[in-house]
Amino acid sequence: MTPDMRQLYASEKAYYISRTPSQRVDYEESYWHIVRDPDGCVRDRLKERQQHVADLKAEIEYIQRQPSGRIMDVGCGLGFLLSALSDEWEKYGVEISRFAAKQAGRWGKIFCGQLEDGAYPDGYFDVVVLHHVIEHVEKPEDLVVEVRRILKGDGKLVLGTPDFDSGAARLFGKNYRMLCDDTHISLFSSDSMHRFLRDYGFHIERVDYPFFETRHFTKANLLRMFDNTCISPPFYGNFMTFYAYKGEK
Repeated sequence: MTPDMRQLYASEKAYYISRTPSQRVDYEESYWHIVRDPDGCVRDRLKERQQHVADLKAEIEYIQRQPSGRIMDVGCGLGFLLSALSDEWEKYGVEISRFAAKQAGRWGKIFCGQLEDGAYPDGYFDVVVLHHVIEHVEKPEDLVVEVRRILKGDGKLVLGTPDFDSGAARLFGKNYRMLCDDTHISLFSSDSMHRFLRDYGFHIERVDYPFFETRHFTKANLLRMFDNTCISPPFYGNFMTFYAYKGEK
């Protein structure tokens, strides 16, 4: 992370750092099926449902503790989060990838397109999930305004995104693993996301930084923190999950 980026994050007027959207972005099968991660490992994302659900254990448990109702997973991908929720929930998803939306259709009512094009009624959902979506959006303000509109008066928001001013981001700079994805174009910090949500009418219940309870908390990953000439490993603070609810502005 450069000094200029730190200065921008410290500004009360800035919420995120924008990167130029890649002209090579393809969210179809090449993004959701066989992929190569920042460590060079080849993965088949279609076969990672069990692993993905385990990674989302805290978020899923939080949702399941809420009174069952209508839930929207924005950027639902392959639908793995929806698949893990009980059938007491009325499950909806939005996904721009035709390939992923088709897969997710097994577990909910999926709209393929942008959230605002779904034309959902005001106050329609009890819970909205934005799990690692907002960093892919060119205008996060427009997205969060639409999310607030479709939430009920006491509706819950679960928002996960990388922290681009985390300890690992500062130590590794351009080698920070979350910068490897060209589709990460709106880069928030923990502080700026707090301000962003408050300013757009949400009350924050708590923030989690999942790591120590995950499969990524290993001796090998800790030792990788000593060499910042390589791509950074998974580490505490890379990801942050905000649990918030809609409030009066």
